[in-house]
Amino acid sequence: MELIQIGKNTYYIKNNTNIGIYKINEKDIYLIDTGNDSDAGKKILKIINDNNFNIKGIINTHSHADHIGGNNYIQNKTNTNIYAHKLEQIMTEYTIFEPSILYGGNPHNDIKSKFLMAKPSNVLELENNIPEYLEMIKLYGHTPNMIGIKTNDDVYFIGDSLISEETINKYHLFYIFDIKEYLNTLDYLSTLKGKYFIASHIDIKEDINDLININRNKIYEICNTIINILEKDKTFEELLKNIFEYYNLVMNITQYSIIGSVLKSYITYLINENKIEYYFDDNKLIYKKSIKNNVKV
Repeated sequence: MELIQIGKNTYYIKNNTNIGIYKINEKDIYLIDTGNDSDAGKKILKIINDNNFNIKGIINTHSHADHIGGNNYIQNKTNTNIYAHKLEQIMTEYTIFEPSILYGGNPHNDIKSKFLMAKPSNVLELENNIPEYLEMIKLYGHTPNMIGIKTNDDVYFIGDSLISEETINKYHLFYIFDIKEYLNTLDYLSTLKGKYFIASHIDIKEDINDLININRNKIYEICNTIINILEKDKTFEELLKNIFEYYNLVMNITQYSIIGSVLKSYITYLINENKIEYYFDDNKLIYKKSIKNNVKV
């Protein structure tokens, strides 16, 4: 981990999950996210102590394990308050929700790994506790109530609202809970003007417009891919298999859960947009292409 200053009071710790830091005075700071696990929490706390900082509070952009995994360790060591927004607050306190949403029911132990289920922490609602020198922005879609933070150094921490081109090219179906809200967030991001933008898994950027288009175009591509596969009616499992084969993905229990959950989000979006339909036959749920289909590319 490396501490990098990018504004008068704004820093970030470069990591697999980038960690934001904002200094409110010479000593006190706010953290934005805490990484994947207790080990990340230990490393963050060492950097904090080495720089004689004091953690005034932790803000979580959203409740995924790789963003809240260090919460428990840091909170136990410092007794600091942690803040998250609406449903993200609940899911950060009750971390069983992430693997449950992905799996679609009570998850068995193979799905409750540290990558999908962080240790719980005590969390307060962010909206009524945002410091005056920070601004909360709503970036819904990747999760139900993900947020970003703008500092008064004109720096935006934008969580997982943008995915890197390398990750998109490797996995194609990156995690989205609500496709329509994610597309709305991409439109909103394109209106922002700032000095720097820090997404959680991407190198710092001054301009994010090209990446916004890459994210948006991949979503439209996947929508068209699903519709093309449904030229022949299919069950969900058949459709999931075809998606794995089309994008040359390898099935395991984690990928089955994540990609399966994302595919259901796409199905919901396409049904609501009248692009695909469903029916039941011999007690099987079948999806088919809608005759009204006209997907934007």
